[in-house]
Amino acid sequence: MDIKTGSYIIFKYTSKFLQNLFNCLKWKIFNNTLCLKSEYLDWMFKNNITDSKDYVEISDDNITLTSKDTKLITFYLPQYYENEVNNKYFGKGFMEWYNTTKSIPQYTGHNQPQLPIDVGFYNLSHPDTMYRQIELAKKYGIYGFCFYYYWFSGDRLLEKPLDMFLENKDLNMPFCLFWANETWSNIWGRKKDKEIIKKQELLDGDDERFVNDILKYFKDERYIKINNKPLLIIYRANLFEEEKFQKFLISIKLKVKENGFDGIYILTTDVQHRGVDIDNLDIDGVVEFSHQDMVTSEYSDLLNLKGRFVNPNFRGRVIDIKKLLGENRHLANKDYKLYKCPAAGWDNSARKAYTNATVFHMTPNDFKKWLSDDIKWTKEHNSEDEQIVFIDSWNEWAEGAHLEPDQKYGYAYLQAVKDALEENRE
Repeated sequence: MDIKTGSYIIFKYTSKFLQNLFNCLKWKIFNNTLCLKSEYLDWMFKNNITDSKDYVEISDDNITLTSKDTKLITFYLPQYYENEVNNKYFGKGFMEWYNTTKSIPQYTGHNQPQLPIDVGFYNLSHPDTMYRQIELAKKYGIYGFCFYYYWFSGDRLLEKPLDMFLENKDLNMPFCLFWANETWSNIWGRKKDKEIIKKQELLDGDDERFVNDILKYFKDERYIKINNKPLLIIYRANLFEEEKFQKFLISIKLKVKENGFDGIYILTTDVQHRGVDIDNLDIDGVVEFSHQDMVTSEYSDLLNLKGRFVNPNFRGRVIDIKKLLGENRHLANKDYKLYKCPAAGWDNSARKAYTNATVFHMTPNDFKKWLSDDIKWTKEHNSEDEQIVFIDSWNEWAEGAHLEPDQKYGYAYLQAVKDALEENRE
């Protein structure tokens, strides 16, 4: 056999072998994909019809708060009623439920959609829902609500639930405001992305307009105060030019003093305070609002999804919160006055599954540890008047952060609040 013939035979059989190997691997990959898809479908159908072993029934007992208990204040989203702005930019009848109910599991074991029970798919255009929300919150130890406050140089958005709360004095719940001072853009609607709905600016005369609008809340006997200073959270301390914002804060504090208070107890959040001189602005502290700060680059994707079916269009990261809590990454000290803020879950895939989602893989027991640790930390680091822990949140359904009961866990997150409080009593 000459070299030419031998080379041909070797090439022929080598090619055949490689082709067979490729076909085997191809079939194996295809078969595995079918298996993974089958497992995903089996899990999804089973999850849909089977009561969760993690479901917790409503408690028969009510907790009674004492003066020594850490005050737990949970953020409250008013995005649950039909209004003209939502109708125009997001479609007729748009509410937060639109994003929540269209969600699907992006991988095997993904807890989506998250759907409410008890209070249900409520509409905040009338006060009936709030009575039940307050009843539930107080039953499990929530001290107060912190309403998101959308104010744009005198114009208000999503104002109806808060004003309805103010008018109904028998809605017996301490409250404060969280000024969400950022530009509001259309990021979910059917029109072009990032279309500006309302631009956030700081205009001449805004100090007077702001105080004139907010005083009616400050003067309400239910409003939360620290040393006779109404508590106000401002989301972004660095949104405005620092000198201009400093003058604004000085002015609104003076105007509030003229109305019988000792000033305003102002907090900002750690989302946007970096690079801002908090002392120079005379801001009293920082709320640990950016939970994703725990997830640095080396923790970009802590939950191994290999061996599970994953939607190939899913764009996001899945974080194992149990691991981060085990390493105490949530208890890092700062060089400024800090208010802790554990998250009652986090999963914004209902909004961002195909863009930039972050999913916290966590359970009510993980939340209980997070909250309990933060209560302990607060008792050790904050003064008696500043014994406050914020919780994100009461009803951020489309971000998977809600204390309100759902179909999978029932009242488990609320029960975690009660347990954490009682276990940290002296």
